[in-house]
Amino acid sequence: MPIRSSNLDYLIDDLRLQLYDIDPASYRYEDDWLLTTLVASVKALMSWWNDKYVIDGNNDVARNTASNGWSSSDYKYDSPPIVQRGDERPVILMASIIIKKGTLENNAWDYGSWRDDEIQFSNIEGGKQKNSSLVKDWEELKGYLTPPTKKLAQTFKTDLIN
Repeated sequence: MPIRSSNLDYLIDDLRLQLYDIDPASYRYEDDWLLTTLVASVKALMSWWNDKYVIDGNNDVARNTASNGWSSSDYKYDSPPIVQRGDERPVILMASIIIKKGTLENNAWDYGSWRDDEIQFSNIEGGKQKNSSLVKDWEELKGYLTPPTKKLAQTFKTDLIN
């Protein structure tokens, strides 16, 4: 079920631009689904940012100053906007990746080629272009943030004698 309201709605136009869904007469994506993807994007990035932002029951995003070492002085700009200007682009890129991955999965069975004696058809190149677009978004996102990795916990040095 799509999210109908969130304080991330100001990012919808930027996400549309990233997806090149810019003609209001023929939008491919509804605002509710783009908003749902933006909220999912913040959820996906929470581990990348060590819970810098939190999402409440109304799907509104807030700055996390309660735990994980974040304080209001760690944010460069006062609120609003809730999401820091430097963090908006990663949120948009992750939302774009989520949408494009879903589109590729949905259309996976439609890609192929065939020919007979008179007609030849191939849309494999279109699938490659969509995949290339997804890879470009991922590489740009990695330029902004370092993906979380699975690491062992830090070691602590202590004395063996009490």
